[in-house]
Formats: sequence, structure tokens, C-alpha cells
Amino acid sequence: MKQFKLVLFAFLVCFCASVFAQDKLDGVYAGCEFSPSPIFGGGMNRTDIAILFRPDGTFNDVLNRTDWQTNVSGHYTISKGQVTLKYTKSSSVYAITKYGSLSNYAHELFKLQGNIIPAGYYSFISAMGGGGAAYGTTYVGALSTQGLNFDEKGHFSNSRYSGSVVAGENVGGGSSSSKDGSGTYKINKGVLTLTYTDGHTELHSFFCDMGGKTRMAVVDGRVFFVDNNDNATANNTKSLTGAKKTSENTAANNAAAPDGKTLLLKANATHGGDKLNALKTARLTGSVSGLKVVELIDIPNSKVRVEIWKNGKPVSVQQTEGNTGWQWSSGNKSDLPASSVAEVKTALYTGVLGLRKSLLDQMQIINTQKIPANNMYTVQCKLNGNEYIFAINDQNQLMAYGYKVGDKTLFSMLSDLRPVQGITIPYHEATTSGQQKLNIQYDNMDVNPVLDQQSWAVPAGS
Repeated sequence: MKQFKLVLFAFLVCFCASVFAQDKLDGVYAGCEFSPSPIFGGGMNRTDIAILFRPDGTFNDVLNRTDWQTNVSGHYTISKGQVTLKYTKSSSVYAITKYGSLSNYAHELFKLQGNIIPAGYYSFISAMGGGGAAYGTTYVGALSTQGLNFDEKGHFSNSRYSGSVVAGENVGGGSSSSKDGSGTYKINKGVLTLTYTDGHTELHSFFCDMGGKTRMAVVDGRVFFVDNNDNATANNTKSLTGAKKTSENTAANNAAAPDGKTLLLKANATHGGDKLNALKTARLTGSVSGLKVVELIDIPNSKVRVEIWKNGKPVSVQQTEGNTGWQWSSGNKSDLPASSVAEVKTALYTGVLGLRKSLLDQMQIINTQKIPANNMYTVQCKLNGNEYIFAINDQNQLMAYGYKVGDKTLFSMLSDLRPVQGITIPYHEATTSGQQKLNIQYDNMDVNPVLDQQSWAVPAGS
């Protein structure tokens, strides 16, 4: 035992010495940063981070530029196991972990490779906002997808799709476009060359990991994840195809669509009816890319709390009560901006919670459409100046929802419906918010739990 301790001690000494002696980085480190937003009603926000470090002490965090190999965003220094990135007007600090990754309080960056591409399908989905009162329309969502498939033998296929759904008091419909291609590829020091069958070529920056539970790649600074869920991909494609069909058949669809209020009430009954209407409090726990998420909801008091946990400790909290709120991160508490308060509060009005009869009685139905390709209806509503949309299938199940609150738009696809004490809840959400896609997997929901004062307290260390 004593000999084992000595060996362990020697290893730790050598490890610490190597970490603290390191004075330069070489290569691309990447990951995703998540910030709280209503989970049950609105998902989370995701920011892709990709940084090219050079041995000369410079770095570049804009990998979508044509001069990404030489562009300088700032300089970095390493001291006592920490990397400090210095920009012109700001700085950020990362700790070097024992695994060689770079860790911030809310995210972790992993070193990627630029000379090989493991076989797989790499997918990226984004959402953008537009339209509004100035155009006389109500914007619901615009989606785009891009997928790259590599066979590890020098061949690739590339699929792109973009679709939009616009609905308003006098208009409704959508549009879409798609583009596919294939050919051969080469990768060398992060430069990906795609040569299509028609002869034209494309150059991209490309770096990927070589293993791990969550496989990813960075293409032109955007994080692509390896998608092994063929069913999910097919369903997303089918859903987006529905947008195109809606555009082509808007007039007929509006004529065939039943009353929107009736559709919402049927969905209410399917998802719990009286038990859903009587819901007072809820506690949800889930995960997203290795981070634990906890959400508390108190409907009578209009309170919502979203916590993000890492390594067994809370790293970020946002909480609202009525029209005010606060945020906490790494021991620091501050007021929550009004725009963020409004966004967090959407948890009370969207998703399954948005189907409560007390809300449906208040909502103004603006537009109802039928989407034949999906055998689904969309119902657009307005409440308290905000706009919401519900997508309901022929079994009266809520399959998707969206909202526009201020300049914030979101669209979420729902799946894995499960009964929880008489209320049917989706345990998986594929949410597009800002410009990114986020997959949220829930593992538990408590119906009407007792939420005491400690449940709403500021985390220790503030």
C-alpha cells in the first residue's frame, strides 16, 4: 500500500509539473456553451466556441473566415495551469484539465484533430428570426439543416435544406428549398476540400474529435454532431417537407382546417385534461450534452427557476417571480434583464403547460392551418402581446410548438411522450433557438411537488 501511494504521489507530481510547465498550445479546441432559458417551455441557448491556438501565443476564434489560418483574434498566456485569452477590450480564462481539455465555469473545450475524418453523418440545424409588425406578418420560424456524410474512403455526400413558416392575421404558409451533392474529399491540417461530381470545389475549415461519448466536428466554426438516429433525421426531414406542402396548398388547407380552439381543447384532453388543468407545481430534471438541468415551476405564483449543474454543483441559475427576476453564476448574483424575464416566463405558456384550459380560454386564435404531408394542424395564438404556435397531429397530441416573445423566436419538436401521474409529457425536445439546435433529454418529472423556501433560495457562495 505504501509503495502504491508513493507511485501515485510521483505520478501526481509529474503530472502537475507538466501542466504548470506548459507554456503554449497548438491546435483547435472546441465545445458548446449553454445558458439557461425555460426548459419545459423553451429549451436553452447554445453558443458554439472554436478557437485555433498557435505556438506563437496568438489565437483565432473566427474559423469561418477565408483567412482563418492567419487571422489573429488576440493573444494568450499560460500560467499555473490556466490559459488567459486577451482580446482588444476583454479577456477570458480557462483551466487546463488533467485530460488536456480547457474548462470554463460553464463549458469545456476539447482538442480536435485536422487530418482525419471518422466515418459518420455530421448534422447541423439552425433557426433564425424575421418578419414582424413592420411587414404585416407574424413570424413563427425559419429552419435550415445541413448534413455531411463521410465514408472514410474519400467519398462524401452533402445535403442542405431551408424552410420557413410565416403566419399572420391575413397570411399563412411557408417556403422551402433543398440542395444535395456528392463527390470526393481530402483533409489536410484542418483544410477540407470537397470536390463535387460536377467538378466544382469548396474549401472549409474542418476539425473533429476521435472518440468520446458525444462525437462532434467543427466546420467553419460551427459545431456539427454525429447523428446516429436515423428515425429522428427522417422525422425532421418529413416535418420540414411539410412546410413546403403548406406553402403550395395554403388556401385549401385553411378551408379544411377545423376550429383552432377545438383542436387545442382536444389536445388538452389527450395530455391530461382535468389533471393538467389542476397542475400547480412541477420539477423537471434532464440533461443536455453532459450538463444536468433542473427546472422548477410554480404556476399560481408565476415563478420559474432554471438551474444548470456541472460536476455535481450548480454553475448557473435564472429565476423569475412575476415580472422580475435574478440570475446567479459562480457566486455572483445580478438582476435578470426584462427581456430575459419575459423569455423564461414562456415556460408557463408553451409546450404542454400552454394547453391548460385557463390559458386556452384567454388565448386569441389568429390562424389555423392543415399540413397534409404530416397529417397535422398548426394553431397560431396570441396572449399578452406574445405569439405562440402549437402543432397537433391526428391523434390530438402536441408534436411541436413555437413562440415569438419580443425579438426572441423558438421552435421545438417533441417526441418520446410518456404518462406522468395522468399528464402526458414529452421526454425529448429538439429545440432551435437563436441560431442553434439543442437536444434535451428529460429523465424525471414530479407533478405538484412541495417547493419550499429553500427550493427558491440563492445558491450558497453568493
